[in-house]
Amino acid sequence: MSNASTSYTDVIVVGAGPAGLMSALALCRLGLKVRIIDRRLPGESAGQADGIQPRTTEIWDSFGLGDELRRLGTHVHKTVIYNPNDEGTGIKESGPTLNIAVSSTRYPFEVLAPIAITEGILRKAIGEHGVKVEEPVIPISIDIDETTSQGSDNHPIQLTIAHLKEEYLRSQSIPQTQRGHLSKEEAAIERTEVIQSKFVVGGDGAHSWVRKSVNIAMEGEKTELSWGVIDFTPLTDFPTPWAKNIIQSPLSGAMGYLPRPNGTARMYILLKDPTSGSTDVSEVPDKDQAVERRIIKTIQDGFSPFKMEITDVTWANVYKVAQRVAARFSHSNRVFIAGDACHTHSPKSGQGANTSMTDACNLAWKIAYVIRGWAKPTLLDSYEAERRPYSFELIEFDKEIFKLFNPAGVSPEEYTELWRLHNMFTTGIGLKYSSSLIIPESQELADGLRIGERFPPGALVRHCDWNPVDIQDLISYNGKFKMMLFPGDITQPAIADQWEQAIEKLTASISDEELRMLDSFLVFKVPKETTAHKLRVPSFVPPKNVFMDDGLRVKDATGSLYREFGITGGVVALVRPDGHICLLLPLEASSVLDISKYLHSL
Repeated sequence: MSNASTSYTDVIVVGAGPAGLMSALALCRLGLKVRIIDRRLPGESAGQADGIQPRTTEIWDSFGLGDELRRLGTHVHKTVIYNPNDEGTGIKESGPTLNIAVSSTRYPFEVLAPIAITEGILRKAIGEHGVKVEEPVIPISIDIDETTSQGSDNHPIQLTIAHLKEEYLRSQSIPQTQRGHLSKEEAAIERTEVIQSKFVVGGDGAHSWVRKSVNIAMEGEKTELSWGVIDFTPLTDFPTPWAKNIIQSPLSGAMGYLPRPNGTARMYILLKDPTSGSTDVSEVPDKDQAVERRIIKTIQDGFSPFKMEITDVTWANVYKVAQRVAARFSHSNRVFIAGDACHTHSPKSGQGANTSMTDACNLAWKIAYVIRGWAKPTLLDSYEAERRPYSFELIEFDKEIFKLFNPAGVSPEEYTELWRLHNMFTTGIGLKYSSSLIIPESQELADGLRIGERFPPGALVRHCDWNPVDIQDLISYNGKFKMMLFPGDITQPAIADQWEQAIEKLTASISDEELRMLDSFLVFKVPKETTAHKLRVPSFVPPKNVFMDDGLRVKDATGSLYREFGITGGVVALVRPDGHICLLLPLEASSVLDISKYLHSL
């Protein structure tokens, strides 16, 4: 190791699954120098998460990636329940229901896409910033100089890594799980490197090397139920193969069927007295084919009286679920963990990749602010304060699902009711943060803009060109807070006067440094035909950021968004870089000074 080369970076990300890739993308989007490493061989998959929830789709929009995700994935609007038939010899359809019952989203559906699609889009996106996943690479050791101040040009973390020989791994058929032990095998190592970094983000899965290297424990338990999962192409007369199906079979017990792109499907089944283990059927020895055969037989029996032929199997697995949360999400506010590295649960709740990517978006902007000197290092405390409570909520929901899926049989109706009751949680739409960054006062100013929750969608018209815009598209992930100004109907003299005074105070109070942290948007409650000279627009709001709460081709639509958001007077909403509302204030001269105070307090 003494001959190892040395390089420097702002952040090194370990692991290139959803958590790692989204971390790398968010960080490089914010102008940071990023390295990302992974132990996989090029083209090799690791995790298998494939369900993208509505809030995650909104997040992908904030990166400009939502259209491609929706184009390549399968949109699931419908869930169908199957129960045992009257004779107890097979299954019968009990009825359909909405898969997503939340109306306050632009995407009332789940997007199902193989992990290769989601990871492929993210890899392409980081590549556009000059960042490439370095693989196969393993971390060897980490040393942290905890006396070095944060936010400086120093690089207090020394991470030693080994670049492995791809041809050696292939010739020796060394699985991913064993590559971390190759650091002393000279035949496997192409070269070693020391990376000096300001921060490390560990998105390296449930058996995280990063988490273990800084002695963070996982707390919780492993369930005793064993599950089979399989990806395949169905040949079937089953009547609802394009819907999500929750099935209770008298012959095989609980099963879940998910449609996937190009006519493929995934199934989860509860196994009775199975042999635990893992099988990737693209490269299994013959003795492990028993796992695949066991799963297939259970499925075919369970679909009776319908035919379900399993063809083109691409992956099969038998597993037990660990429901655990890390004792801490960081070490010295220098090393952070995200995704499965800090919380593990079953795939039944459809949250794995979603939670991982939300972790990344919560953390990245905070790291960027500390590196830039825009915030004190204590800002990083809010990552654990906001994301760890959510992890416990996720585990509790996962346990509720497990109470329904048990060897005695799942009730599809109970499952559907549980999903309906928790739909705001499962979709991510109801995620609400509570920390020192969230100022909960003044909710009465706009009851549709929930403090701590993400900024909701709504239709607007841009004044300069009458282009229709969804207000949520203004909340791009560019590292800036969004100051959303709602002055009301400024054709009314009293409101116009109040607006003039607020502009004067805002202009005087917000410094040039704080303006660098802000994107400002102005939404008037006046008809789109209102001419520009009648509008008082402050200098810090670009013309392209001025909008009308008015329909483009809808009569009497003026003010509909104000009504939807519950805004009756002038309001300013401050939205964090990750899209969550952190502050509501009256749009009055006596109140708007608090915008500058908030930014200065970071």
